[in-house]
Amino acid sequence: MKRINKTTARKLYNEKKEFWITACNMRPECGILIGSSSFERMTETPFDDMVNAFTYYNCDNERGRYPAYYIED
Repeated sequence: MKRINKTTARKLYNEKKEFWITACNMRPECGILIGSSSFERMTETPFDDMVNAFTYYNCDNERGRYPAYYIED
């Protein structure tokens, strides 16, 4: 897995390509795969709204305060 920045994740999201999102202190394999099955449900959800919802529900002091993004090598 290779870590990417938010701008690259936004680009992948808009192009409907796969990437992982997880809290920054977690391993990438423990995150959520944003991929083809996810896009069918999130076609009208802007990237920032998706990230804000993920941060609210999944980020805290223990798991990490912000999301991290990864792609497969």
